[in-house]
Amino acid sequence: MLDKSGKKSEKRKLILDAAFELILEKGYSNTKIIDIANGAGIGKGTLYEYFESKEALVLELVNSRVRHDFAKICEAMEKASTGKQKLTEYFRLEIETTAKYKSNLNDFRNEFMNSSAEISKEVLNAVHSIAILQFESIYRVIKEGVEAGEFKNVDPYTASACFMGSVSFYMSLLHHGMPFYVADEFRAAPANGNEDSFLDCIFNGLLA
Repeated sequence: MLDKSGKKSEKRKLILDAAFELILEKGYSNTKIIDIANGAGIGKGTLYEYFESKEALVLELVNSRVRHDFAKICEAMEKASTGKQKLTEYFRLEIETTAKYKSNLNDFRNEFMNSSAEISKEVLNAVHSIAILQFESIYRVIKEGVEAGEFKNVDPYTASACFMGSVSFYMSLLHHGMPFYVADEFRAAPANGNEDSFLDCIFNGLLA
């Protein structure tokens, strides 16, 4: 049985869960405090006992959940031996995260980085700092791989951007489906989930 502290912690988690799902579904500017309270199954007044504003709630969401999941990815990459294994771990855990949240964490970050809504500098800085850390972690792996002769002599900066962009798009396909047009109408088919083929393209390129 949960004590008072445990119950508060559980309710706080419910609020963060509801906010995360709603922001992904409706966008930051279209998600209201009352929506989050309803999603968490509590009253609006109760929510304000935990968070003084929507931005305070989002800041904790970024600094806890998003940063925590990224830290797990970094930890798994550190345990891997080769550059290829590190990048594979990054990709594998991105897929796990997408399955867990039924969306890509990049979608969540991009909601703030590309949003026209007024967002505090504190929230934007928190989101940007994670994006920078994410890029730096991939850049470091590729740079070390190039220097060790494991990877071709490519520009690590460009290679990192290509890798991250490809992974992000693949994650979106897993969530939104494969885009195609029929009679000028947009449709989406489920992605085939062929991760091995994707990684083969990434590591070996397209040239025969």
